Amino acid sequence: MRILLALVLLCTTLYLPPAQAAGRVLVLSGYVEGLPFPRRIKQDLRDELERIVPGVVMHSFSLDIYRPQPESHQQLLVDYIRSTYEGQVDLIIALDPKAFEFYRERLSVHFGQTPIIFSNDRGEIPTLQAHEFSLVIRPNFRETLRIALHHYPELERLYLVGDDYNQALAVNDLEAQYSQIELIKLGERSLAEMRRTIAQLGKGDLLFFQLLFADGEGTPMVPPIRYLTEFSALSPVPTLCMYANFIAQGCMGGSVSSPKDQASALVEAIQTYAFKEVSLPSATWEPLPFPPTGKIMRRFASQSVVDYTALNKFGLESRKLPGVRYINEPLPFYTGFARELAIVSIAALILLMITMIYLIFVHRQRNLLHRFASLTNNVPTGIFWLDDNRRRWRNNERLTIWAEQLNMPVGEIREAALGHLNRNPSGHQEFALGKAGELRYFNVKATQYGHHPEILLLEETTERHEYQRKLEQQALVDELTGLPNRRSVNQALVRWCSASKRDHREFALILIDLDGFKAINDTHGHSFGDLVLTKVSARLKSRCRQSDMAARLGGDEFLVLADAIETAEEARALGADLLAAIEEAIEFPVKNASLAVSASIGIALCPRHSTDPEQLTQLADRAMYAIKHNSLVKGGVLVYSSQSNTEIPNS
Repeated sequence: MRILLALVLLCTTLYLPPAQAAGRVLVLSGYVEGLPFPRRIKQDLRDELERIVPGVVMHSFSLDIYRPQPESHQQLLVDYIRSTYEGQVDLIIALDPKAFEFYRERLSVHFGQTPIIFSNDRGEIPTLQAHEFSLVIRPNFRETLRIALHHYPELERLYLVGDDYNQALAVNDLEAQYSQIELIKLGERSLAEMRRTIAQLGKGDLLFFQLLFADGEGTPMVPPIRYLTEFSALSPVPTLCMYANFIAQGCMGGSVSSPKDQASALVEAIQTYAFKEVSLPSATWEPLPFPPTGKIMRRFASQSVVDYTALNKFGLESRKLPGVRYINEPLPFYTGFARELAIVSIAALILLMITMIYLIFVHRQRNLLHRFASLTNNVPTGIFWLDDNRRRWRNNERLTIWAEQLNMPVGEIREAALGHLNRNPSGHQEFALGKAGELRYFNVKATQYGHHPEILLLEETTERHEYQRKLEQQALVDELTGLPNRRSVNQALVRWCSASKRDHREFALILIDLDGFKAINDTHGHSFGDLVLTKVSARLKSRCRQSDMAARLGGDEFLVLADAIETAEEARALGADLLAAIEEAIEFPVKNASLAVSASIGIALCPRHSTDPEQLTQLADRAMYAIKHNSLVKGGVLVYSSQSNTEIPNS
């Protein structure tokens, strides 16, 4: 199902109007769809291309040809790619040699001189035609060994776990420069023999997991990351690796490649090869100052990364090496605001505990109370306390600052706190101070001496109170349109009906349902549908009086409460005005197009038809569906009547 959906989306993107795309790029991968590494390369490549070339459109296709496939499967791929992309793309990228071989053998005849770049990590360069360009991505084994020797200077033997190509490449790169290091190929052995050898590694040994899909006897080792995890756990010595995602599985690091590195190398290759005759129509990049000789470009698509966790685990040299990025470093004790806050909170708690004990046993010592006052002036908590004779209240500097900000005496703050404690002994509820519109909120706790409070601790909670208020307000507002939502309008409807019963207040409940909105979403996409809803909401709000209320119930349904509507004629006229506003053409500047929508509007009057909120809504709903299901008056306005009630069944 996911593959079918992907194909539909690709076809839809391909047939967008030409003004939508500045250039089209087709990316071919030989692997099965969904593998993390190729999928990340394609995503990073798409992001980088879209950043450099605004409007570029990238299509990707996974061939799944690394597994044995019948001829019919391969022919089906050819037929699909040819029928979908022939003559529609400006550049082709093959992410791996198998994909390039498939293109060469089966697709090149259909795409003619369309330029193709193929990413090659094997090093075998075929004879290139005029429109073919090769990017050789080489692992930087020398950088990996430089990192290993810095942190593990006693290294004598390096055990290679890779396929024939990577093992041979490592030997050729390292043997001449590091003749003192013995290079041992484990990839040629059986899986059981590899496990035995790795378990017996010791001082002077190091394991280097390159990339291996099968052991020396042909036993599959897929996925490779599973065996890296096993070997890292089994090995008593550190493990080096070639890919960044291997580090999380126990690898120490090295010169490792990530999907972003390989995607950046591909983008650099596109920039380097000028494509003067067949460049993307609106390419904005400039060629690099020194393009490579010929059509072959070699790059180390990797970064030097070391995991501190592995250094600590194996007791290796922890001094940093220039040019290497270290991850999972131990943080100093003072790092992070949360830790500092915890230390300050613990210190403040200890201080307050000592202070309360001191007041209980030595409250008559005036000098110590003055010292306590000086200590509390720098804390964010407001503190009142009784002096040694329990006759006069004293306070810290924080309360003096609050009193100046609130423009009220400190004593009034204290009396408000004591009054709040009398009404709410638990102290869990907030109390407010200040003028209307400038209120500030506080919590208060008290230390008792007998039945009388001796110390009051005030904590300001204004920010938390405002945050909670905003959350409650958001729960009553529709996020897309900014109108009140169903919950909010239902609460208002209950109040309006109660007022109608009590004060004989008359109003109209207008229920609006957009016609054909699903077709708009299906044809133009949900972003266009959201724009239609936003425009309709703004028009409804502009037609409402200050005493009215417009709300979105959800989907394409809206509700308007219109005050002081006494007759069906007034309601019908208002409904017609709202319908006319909705039916005005909606302009889409991006698409250079306009769209007109209509609506079915049902109206019920209170108290004429009902004063029960639920029943009033149902009557308006019936009138609306009488319009929606009657082809003669579809897209119109209908005020509920007993006649329409008999025509539309109560469902």
